[in-house]
Amino acid sequence: DDDDTVSGLFGVTSIPMKRKIKSSNCDGDTDVIEINVSSFIFTTSSIPGKFQIQKAKELGIPPGPLYAQLKAGKTIKFKRKKVSDSIDEKEEEEMTVEPSQVLEGGSDGVAVSLIYCPDENVLDQFSNEDCGIKEENKGLAKLNRFKKTFCNTDGVVLEVMIHYTPKSILQSNKYQSWIRSFDENIQHITMHPMEDHMLCSGNEEADGSPFRSAVLGAMTRSLIHKDLYAAPFPVLTHNDEVKEDNTSQLEDGVLNICRARAQMVYNLIPLAKKGLCKDTIPQSNNPFGLSSKDYASVQSSAHDSGAIVAAKSILETSSVYELNTSTDTTKSSIESNKGELIFTGTGSAIPCKHRNVTGIYMQVSNGNGILLDVGEGTIGQLIRSWMSICPTHENQTDYIRKRLIGIKAIWISHPHADHHLGIIRFLSERNAIIQRSSDIVKDRVVLMASTSLLQFLDEYSAVDPTIAGGYLSVDCRDTLPERDHPLGRKLYETLGIQWCASVPVSHCYHSYALVLDGTSFGRLVYSGDCRPSDRLIFHGQGADLLIHEATFEDGMEEEAVLKRHSTVGEALSVGKKMNAKAIILTHFSQRYPRIPPLQKESDTLPFPIAFAFDFMTVKPSEITIAAKLTPALRLLYPDTTEETKIDCEGAVGPSAKEILSVPGVFATSTFCDR
Repeated sequence: DDDDTVSGLFGVTSIPMKRKIKSSNCDGDTDVIEINVSSFIFTTSSIPGKFQIQKAKELGIPPGPLYAQLKAGKTIKFKRKKVSDSIDEKEEEEMTVEPSQVLEGGSDGVAVSLIYCPDENVLDQFSNEDCGIKEENKGLAKLNRFKKTFCNTDGVVLEVMIHYTPKSILQSNKYQSWIRSFDENIQHITMHPMEDHMLCSGNEEADGSPFRSAVLGAMTRSLIHKDLYAAPFPVLTHNDEVKEDNTSQLEDGVLNICRARAQMVYNLIPLAKKGLCKDTIPQSNNPFGLSSKDYASVQSSAHDSGAIVAAKSILETSSVYELNTSTDTTKSSIESNKGELIFTGTGSAIPCKHRNVTGIYMQVSNGNGILLDVGEGTIGQLIRSWMSICPTHENQTDYIRKRLIGIKAIWISHPHADHHLGIIRFLSERNAIIQRSSDIVKDRVVLMASTSLLQFLDEYSAVDPTIAGGYLSVDCRDTLPERDHPLGRKLYETLGIQWCASVPVSHCYHSYALVLDGTSFGRLVYSGDCRPSDRLIFHGQGADLLIHEATFEDGMEEEAVLKRHSTVGEALSVGKKMNAKAIILTHFSQRYPRIPPLQKESDTLPFPIAFAFDFMTVKPSEITIAAKLTPALRLLYPDTTEETKIDCEGAVGPSAKEILSVPGVFATSTFCDR
């Protein structure tokens, strides 16, 4: 709707369009459907000009509130002594002063348009000038009035056009011709969807990741072992330089056009300062948004801590390690070493400067993969990981698309946000790629989740159909150990998984752990979030690899019970009872950036214990090495007890022990939803 602009606020006008996309239903039937997409025009209220105090004095306007009213664009009335030959000096006259009499350089308002043009079909609608004349689309008609060939009678000036469109559309002759039909003084700013990028956001190859501390930490760990702890960006020297992507520039250079950059600012008001704030545009001579000082800091942190020397000593005294396996077929799969685990997030609750929230990608021997939980930012983290291992002979964009399409299944442990908020973006980005596919039904991903999460996705699909038709829903209740998996054959054909079972565990409603047989790691067990579970121990017996949450340090058992999580010691106890051959601990409390300590008893456990970090990439033969490198990693993260104290000082209310002393505490509504 075309809303009136309220003084001091933006008016918003939507430009509705129709877009055609491929979709499929539960029966596998494919169809082309129309969905609604929108662009927008944002319009300011009138902008008063500069107040001319001398003119106000000449008109006899008394200083004070009347000045403020005129500056705000309001007409004023006041009384002043009448200028005449009359003897009566007290005679007054009423004066009316318009803002235009004392203001110079004002404007009826400025407008900014956000243009979303995902394909040629939408471009055809934008280019249809008849729509502007007939006013079948009021929003488009308003946009068309800013064209050179139309008369804009309201005095508002279109200042900026932001184009969110694929590069292929932006650079087409038709799109260039359309934007040239507007005034040549308009500032054009371009943004492109992820499928156009080598990296996961607008210009990370120049601007870097928004998660600066996490990136620097990952780059430092990569110096310990470049394969296990892959750096999201190359650890360059200060002499290396990244060329800026200028493919958004139009060839003739007539238009004012630039690519959007992180933190870039465009001033609309005041008019005297309007335009791009050049000092907010990052300089392209800093590769990946990192300065030579940042790279030097990465190198010094790894060397000065002694971590590199320690890691080198460990690796020199170690041989190639492999997990013991239960069957010959599994051993053959493990020895091929084609599978891998990528940890996209290893923290709990919310992202922090050191760890993202939970996400794990597992690749199997045929190159396909499955996601175990999809916390927010999972796609970004995953793409950064892939970029660090992309073969030099492959096109990076095509490589990412192939890896995304290769994700054939998703399993989400429970409906807490830190385990599923990334699912919408994943489905949106993946569906944008499979729209190009000739067989969208074949490329659908199997999505295993709780009832409540599947219902949420159904409701979201009704609002945003771009994610509909791209996944097959499977309720975790239908994948319990005693039941036949509804899509077990599809999982076997695409991933080689022989058995996939969701095991109910104690955390919140609809919480599950996962047991997978037939992976590149053999039997893989993933705990999700939970208290130690005898049921999981039973069904996961003999696991080749157990990935278990270890939210709390040992000594915080009461907090673990209260929050329904596990401590490090409890997780190791589960592994021992399960007869697991190796354990990777993850899902650490965000108050502990360092590696949690292990009790002395852990030295006697019959399996290697590795601690997960963001961007950690583990192959089956590398788990023992990952465990051996723990002492070197500890040198990078010394005991920061003061930091922990600071995090906890602000805590108020009863302690965990006091809460647990209340009879029936877990029966209250407060804890039933935890």
